[in-house]
Amino acid sequence: TAILGSCYLLIVDERLFDAVRRCLIEAGVPKDVTMILAATHTHSGPGAYGSRFAEKISMGHYDPQVVERLVDAITRAILRARERLIPIRIASQATKTSGLITNRVVAEGLTDPELALSALYAYDTATPLAVAINFAAHPTTLGAWNRWLSADYPGVAVHEIERQLPGAHGLFFAGAVGDQAPVKTGTAYEPVHRIGQALGDEAVTLLRHAQPAIPRYLRSAQESMRLPLAQVRLSSRLTLPRWMSRRLVDDDATLSVILLGETVFFGVPCDLDAELGLALKEAARSRGLQPMIIGFASDYIGYCVAEARYASGAYEALMAFNGPTTGRLIVDRLIEMLDRVVGTRDVGHGTRSQ
Repeated sequence: TAILGSCYLLIVDERLFDAVRRCLIEAGVPKDVTMILAATHTHSGPGAYGSRFAEKISMGHYDPQVVERLVDAITRAILRARERLIPIRIASQATKTSGLITNRVVAEGLTDPELALSALYAYDTATPLAVAINFAAHPTTLGAWNRWLSADYPGVAVHEIERQLPGAHGLFFAGAVGDQAPVKTGTAYEPVHRIGQALGDEAVTLLRHAQPAIPRYLRSAQESMRLPLAQVRLSSRLTLPRWMSRRLVDDDATLSVILLGETVFFGVPCDLDAELGLALKEAARSRGLQPMIIGFASDYIGYCVAEARYASGAYEALMAFNGPTTGRLIVDRLIEMLDRVVGTRDVGHGTRSQ
């Protein structure tokens, strides 16, 4: 068994993740089940649940009642799903979108406009039970002027999938969004609906050609990786002392790999940039697998950028709290985990280490 959870939140930090896992264990879910619990990264979602310094800046003062409500809602959703387990078939597809995404750091820079999806079907139905879509653009179509809670364009995309495919449950997973931004054509809420509608329509179109098959295996791995020493920078020239940096940010990261048939889900705990994300996708495809990168998964450590970008002084680089090599180290470790999981496809079960 493995758990994939999508939450309309800015991030999922390790405290929220651990609290949900504790509740699941108390409810009888085995503690070694791999769980990827991910945020869609909407910037218009609820706050007040981050307890670290940087999280309080972005989400407001910590409120334990908010955390309790979130943990309860997430736990109940997972337990309801567990009660309804059935044998399934899976179909995974991917396509390139056009006009929806831009590099927000470098003009005309690298982009990843791919929309990937995985749909799960019962043995005897033509309509999917669930459709997970994966796209790499920050859910920031709404500016600071918006005072309403909103799932941003991922919510519109999911709603559109569920409208066109009655009975299906949609899930959105943010990809390597670190330097990727939505193209905000239009005013007010128009970009939200334009991008979400386009993604929802494209996903449904892709599924018309889907050929679901029984996955021969479900394998997974989840690890806690020690990070390089914290290097919190206020500018490209000003870095806080090590002792102070260590008090402000994480020193480890949760990494996850779930292999379902020929589809691999990578759980990354950060804003991964497009260059690193594409390297991870290429590694999966070179092994004959369809990749889905799930950002903001089960932990959050800030941005992970390509080493050449680290010295730029851009916002994304300054938010890379654990130095210039962290992104590459995470990608390399995920590839190692994938190779271990692929090697156990026909003989063993998932692995877990701390």
